[in-house]
Amino acid sequence: MSKQKKQDSGYLKAAKIVIVIFIVGMTIAILQIAEIITFLGPVSATIGFTILLDTLIICCVASSSVGTLSSKLGTYEAEERLFREGKELYDLEEWEDALELFNRLLDPDIDHRRALYYGARCYEELGRWEDMKRFCLRYLDLVPKDKEVWEMLARAHKHLFEYEEAEHAMQKASELK
Repeated sequence: MSKQKKQDSGYLKAAKIVIVIFIVGMTIAILQIAEIITFLGPVSATIGFTILLDTLIICCVASSSVGTLSSKLGTYEAEERLFREGKELYDLEEWEDALELFNRLLDPDIDHRRALYYGARCYEELGRWEDMKRFCLRYLDLVPKDKEVWEMLARAHKHLFEYEEAEHAMQKASELK
């Protein structure tokens, strides 16, 4: 599981905890109002404690995410600079050099969509069909409704003599606008 998916999963768990605490706290307050529960003190204290606890959890999660985002800001700027350099090389038709930079933008935790797209285009220019196919598939995992990349994938399959897969990719492309 990527770092981003783990982080999203953590936020989802925190949100569930906040919801459960809120529901339980409000339920207890309602039971106090109905005088079913009388041993906890005033209703306002129960509601106040529930809101305080939820607020603390939300603040902790928010401060954690702000720290995570601020630590990624420098990384994002570096990635964008690297991408721009790769794109300049791509525009100069220096495919191998551009690929070197695009590949540096990809690892299990980073799926730089534009690097995948332009990397696939470089591989196409170099006639490296298997690599082109791999980049197209990874890109389509992120952006499944990209007609142009489905067409690129079909071309890669054709060059690899994978005609059924090429037909499937063209069918997917034709379904898109």
